[in-house]
Amino acid sequence: MKINLIYGTETGFTKSIGEDILRLFPDDETRLIKVDEAAIEDWRADLLILGAPTWCEPRLDTFGEYSDDWNETEISNIDFKDQTVALFGLGDQVGYGDNFVDALGMMAEPVLKSGGKLIGKVPVTNYNYEDSQGVDDQGNFYGLPIDEDNEPTHSPQRIMDWVKQLKDEIIS
Repeated sequence: MKINLIYGTETGFTKSIGEDILRLFPDDETRLIKVDEAAIEDWRADLLILGAPTWCEPRLDTFGEYSDDWNETEISNIDFKDQTVALFGLGDQVGYGDNFVDALGMMAEPVLKSGGKLIGKVPVTNYNYEDSQGVDDQGNFYGLPIDEDNEPTHSPQRIMDWVKQLKDEIIS
């Protein structure tokens, strides 16, 4: 199976989590691609995994935006028709609990609008936040939320569980 993981990052945490995810696909052809270096053909694979932080620094006029490298990518112009996509997002549920992993919702919208198939949704249980655009109408995150600021010890197990879930969803 061909898996492309496209990520954006300003601090390196999203890349690191992406590497952890891809390590759990040892028998597959995997590529780790920085979003601002992704070619058109990189957006097509048997499984496309997208990762982004929800960037919430005081330097922004508004909170809950993409990192700069995602802002430079016109994700709404990508054709996701019939593409299987999984999302992961990094956020801080304590310091920025009112927009925790908003990037999940920001990435899910163009994927779903253009006919992509989203897999790997995660229940909101076991997270403590105030609000998130990353939650769907059924009360699930659109993908895997990771909080390296407050719960770094939970990340390895969350990643392992999520990758198992992805593998199970792809088979079914």
